[in-house]
Amino acid sequence: MPDLLIMLSKFYRFYRFSTAIKYFLFRRILPAGWGVLIAITVSSTMLMGNPITPLYQIFSISVSLASLALMWAWARRAKLSGQRYAGPHASVGQAFRYQISLINHGRNLGDVFLSESPPDPRPSRALFESSREPGEIFRNGFDRFFAFNRWQWLLEKGKAFDGGQTTVASSLEAKKSKTFSLEIIPNRRGLIKLQDVRVLLPDPFRFFQRARKVPTPPTHIAVLPQRYQLPMINLPGTAQFQLGGDSASQQNGSTGEFTSLREYRHGDSPRQIHWKSWARTGRPIIKEVEDVYFPRYALVLDTFADPQEELAFEESVSVAASFVSAIDTNEALLDLMFLGDCDHVITAGKGVADSIKLLEVLAAVQISDKENFGSLLQLILRHRNDLTACICLFTGWSQSRTDFLQLLEKSGLQYLAITVVSHPEKHQIPSRVHVLQPATIKEDLLRLAIH
Repeated sequence: MPDLLIMLSKFYRFYRFSTAIKYFLFRRILPAGWGVLIAITVSSTMLMGNPITPLYQIFSISVSLASLALMWAWARRAKLSGQRYAGPHASVGQAFRYQISLINHGRNLGDVFLSESPPDPRPSRALFESSREPGEIFRNGFDRFFAFNRWQWLLEKGKAFDGGQTTVASSLEAKKSKTFSLEIIPNRRGLIKLQDVRVLLPDPFRFFQRARKVPTPPTHIAVLPQRYQLPMINLPGTAQFQLGGDSASQQNGSTGEFTSLREYRHGDSPRQIHWKSWARTGRPIIKEVEDVYFPRYALVLDTFADPQEELAFEESVSVAASFVSAIDTNEALLDLMFLGDCDHVITAGKGVADSIKLLEVLAAVQISDKENFGSLLQLILRHRNDLTACICLFTGWSQSRTDFLQLLEKSGLQYLAITVVSHPEKHQIPSRVHVLQPATIKEDLLRLAIH
């Protein structure tokens, strides 16, 4: 095992360095440039011991054009500064558009492109050594030993977004500014830091281009989880009037219809004073109203997923985000509950917070190392008296999850249980639990009957 780790460490350094070289070259050598370099290589190889005049001509023309293009691209200069104008939120898989305003502090520039580079997708050495590509166990010994497919998988997984480059050449006049529109498509949820915008300056032959970094203040974008369409949701409880009020209605401050007037009592809110009656009688008079009772739901996310079920966990987060978007927080309160580095309870609803706050939290949630359903149950029971019902979202299945649901049922709290699992046939999942599979998540959700 130590020898294997030493070899993986060597492979990691080589892959990391070679990936950096590849990225550097492919950003500066255009497809036509690769074509002329291949022509130079092939013609020079064929000329060895075989002096054919046409090959000499091809070789000399290719070298001349490549040399001229390389010097031209190297000689191009740009003195720019920029500013991004972007919204705070994007969504996985959906196009996100923003603007960059460039100020040209130098001379006129023509034939200019703009490109936003994603954050470095290369994994850390610890992640490379500990990760396993899906299906890696079925690869041959050569592939498992060199772990190149694992490296490629981690690179693709770590790529924050696609796109981010203009496709039409533009010009920049000296001492003037111009606004460019860029579009990126986020590949994963979380926080994206945009901090590397480059101006691309190609040569006239489109063989090579210079990539000059533009000084621009960094911008952070919260990428919200992907959301799916849900069927009609008919959860227990609806907004209703209730005499005397409730802790939930008191928190959001909503009031219902007027009922009567009475004299002021110590502790009454000044907002309930009926000023006209006070002016007429000379004594403070209070308006009595019916407070509105809003149902309160707990959205419980199971973060105790096996690392091999990472895809299922990502889909569980997307399902949680779908519920957050579907439940009308103007008519109900919603508590997002999960365990991470500590107990997390985030509430959204009228007069409390917007549902976008819950989506931001879901964008950053991570898999927990160990199961702790006992603490999760205690977290729910601490809020038991305020809750109308509970929506439990699980990743995978185990006996501990079955025990958790049995204890939750004994508490008398109504609940809806959903699990996202890759191979449900391998588990004994109770019939009252709705099963979703990552490969057919959209279809399974639309068939989900919630009553």
